[in-house]
Amino acid sequence: MSRRILILLPALATLSCDQPPVSPVAPKNSPPQLERRQVELSTAPLVEHVISPPATDPAINPAFGNHYAWLDSTAKSNHRLLVVLPGTSQAADQFLLIQQLGARLGYHVIGLSFPTSPGGIAKLCPPTANAPACYENARLEILDGIDRTTVVSVNPANSIDNRLIKLLQYLVAQYPDAQWSQYVDDGAPKWPLIALAGLSLGGGESAMIAKLRLVDRVMMFSSVPDSIGTQSAPWTVGHVTPTNRYFGLVHQQDGFFLPILAGWDSIGMRAFGTPVQVETSEPPYAGTHMLMTNLTPVGGFVGLNAHGSTATDKFTPLDAGGVPRLLEAWRYMLTASPRKSDH
Repeated sequence: MSRRILILLPALATLSCDQPPVSPVAPKNSPPQLERRQVELSTAPLVEHVISPPATDPAINPAFGNHYAWLDSTAKSNHRLLVVLPGTSQAADQFLLIQQLGARLGYHVIGLSFPTSPGGIAKLCPPTANAPACYENARLEILDGIDRTTVVSVNPANSIDNRLIKLLQYLVAQYPDAQWSQYVDDGAPKWPLIALAGLSLGGGESAMIAKLRLVDRVMMFSSVPDSIGTQSAPWTVGHVTPTNRYFGLVHQQDGFFLPILAGWDSIGMRAFGTPVQVETSEPPYAGTHMLMTNLTPVGGFVGLNAHGSTATDKFTPLDAGGVPRLLEAWRYMLTASPRKSDH
């Protein structure tokens, strides 16, 4: 096991590289640093593990990047696991800022790699009467690996379900004193203790998991984009997880802006207030669960920059000191106490 030191948040972070007999994915450029004074973060070293998926299960395809696991061993634990899911054609190492912040706020954190199909489900599913079933079947196949559609091709070994439980089991075995075992129950993730966060594709998978299983909270960044015209996909209606545990952040220049708002309405998030623009307001944003921004992404309004800017390290807007301008919105989504109104 090799070790190296990174500068993060702004203290040292210990990196443990867990490598199987396959070539690791090359790391991306280091993301901007979070600023301690704005979020009252610990100054202790963050523990970071970069784990190639085949190290947890040889049947897993390494092509979609490494898993990440984070822990602030001196922070007061909230005894919750944060699982961050990347968007289409993205990998877990493009969301390190959210992962680091979660660790500083007391979460055990996983950045999970999984098959993020090129093109995006919102574009691959045809704009026909079959679109609703296509969206749902594609998302379910990504989740559990059961063959349901030709739009995606995910087997059980490479599903989110298998990747997550195999990673948790690996972390429990390798780091028995780090309390990863509290998130495993009889060979399955302990979903009521798990908070889910994801951008676009990953946000939709987070919402799908929460539809089927009771989870601690759901944070949807630029998601859910599944739509028929400007209307949300039918699968967003009805969910096991209470409505008050869902939070969302969307860019107003996102091409999916209206369908995303429609999806939030289908979930029932408007019961807690109308969308609030974060750069002209302050936490707790009048208690709303629907946040929006019109900040210019890094690189400007080119391509899907606005869509990615709500959470992706590369595109999220920064202030003059290099601090993410959405930092307090992220913190609110990670820590706000759900308002009363379960269903």
